[in-house]
Amino acid sequence: MDKQSLTRRAALGFIAGGGMLLVSESLAFTQTSARRKSDLDTAADANALLGLVDTSRTAQVSGENDTATVYKITDNIGSLSESDIDVSVVKLVTQDGTEVTSPPVDATVRNTGFGQFDVDISCTNKTDDLGDSYEVVLDFSATTDDISVTATRRTSPRSYVDISCTFDYGDSNNYRDGNDGDAPQPTDPSGNIENPAAVNDDDSTTAAALSSGGQEDLKVGYSLPAVDETAAEYEMIFDIERIQIGSGSFGFYLVNGAGQQLTTRQVLATGTNSYPFTDSEEQQIAANNDNLYLILDSDTNGKGNRELEIDYFERVS
Repeated sequence: MDKQSLTRRAALGFIAGGGMLLVSESLAFTQTSARRKSDLDTAADANALLGLVDTSRTAQVSGENDTATVYKITDNIGSLSESDIDVSVVKLVTQDGTEVTSPPVDATVRNTGFGQFDVDISCTNKTDDLGDSYEVVLDFSATTDDISVTATRRTSPRSYVDISCTFDYGDSNNYRDGNDGDAPQPTDPSGNIENPAAVNDDDSTTAAALSSGGQEDLKVGYSLPAVDETAAEYEMIFDIERIQIGSGSFGFYLVNGAGQQLTTRQVLATGTNSYPFTDSEEQQIAANNDNLYLILDSDTNGKGNRELEIDYFERVS
């Protein structure tokens, strides 16, 4: 049989009959012994059984709710639906070859009509340490009653995808205070955070944690990113520019979403300082790794405003 004259329909018919077949790359596989269902490796060709085209050249993912299209799929089998196609992110590879093998990045398949599908990637959660340009390595599979096609592909090394799933400490929605924000802790806030975006960078541009004056002490909550539950240790870093307070102190502690206090209160001081946790506190943090909230408070005896100017803070592990 002349391979050049072999059509896709003829190839599928031959396979369905249980034959052995050696086919050109454009038909998506090299050799198979088929019964009712066949497992086939796809080729990197738009005319393959599962046509794959890299579209990542201008792709960029800049937040948890942002998506970018990195591949287009053409259904040359002729009967695929979204539910028949599965795509997963295997790993990310930086320009210097560093591999991120369990990235917080997911892939979804979107039907764009006429046998065409887009593969979109997005951040599944926010983290402190994923923000770079990457090759994206993906596993593809398409399965019907008669055929199964599989492939592993990566985006072009000449057009690294910008992916930033980093946690935005300056997002005002991470706060729960007397004015706004949707972080669920604490349930009885007082005071507020002014200019929250300033806490993202250690640059002397400050955010102010302010009490409401009078006898009421400051108490504001802040949603924290998920931590690695297998980390050896955890700590908080604060760079405090100024503390305005009478008799008493500013401090912090961690709670979970139910309000259970996970760590003891630690007193904050001016300057850049690291605040570690005890072994038992680290166990509590690991057990609540994706359900953590920072509480900033003041504890005073006097009247008047309390003000804490924060240049920068983050949770590290």
